[in-house]
Amino acid sequence: MNIFLYHHVAGLARHVFLMSTISLVCYSGNALAQATEIQELRLEVEALKKRVQELQSTNPVKAPNVKTKKVTGNPWHALQVNISKAEVTSLLGKPGKIHKWKTGEAWYFPNSKGGEVDFDANDKVSGWLEP
Repeated sequence: MNIFLYHHVAGLARHVFLMSTISLVCYSGNALAQATEIQELRLEVEALKKRVQELQSTNPVKAPNVKTKKVTGNPWHALQVNISKAEVTSLLGKPGKIHKWKTGEAWYFPNSKGGEVDFDANDKVSGWLEP
């Protein structure tokens, strides 16, 4: 084998070995950093879970009592979009007539020639016409 070729191959081998070693060290350092970060995140998640359990075990805060408005005068003026059928009944009484369709229904007070309250598919007020 030619001595020149031998030195060239040996130099190439050292270069490949050096690059492989550098790559391995960089990868190992990166993997170690990722493993450390993962462990820190796991510890943080556990601490958060513990805090949630502590908060759930304390006495829950009661929702404040909502005061209902006393209706004075015309009960139709107390209607609002998205109120329930029960709320409408408490304001206006039972309807005289009801028409139902796929997307909701209409209640008439006292009949179809009087006032009308329309409900959506979720049984919430979507609109009305006063008598």
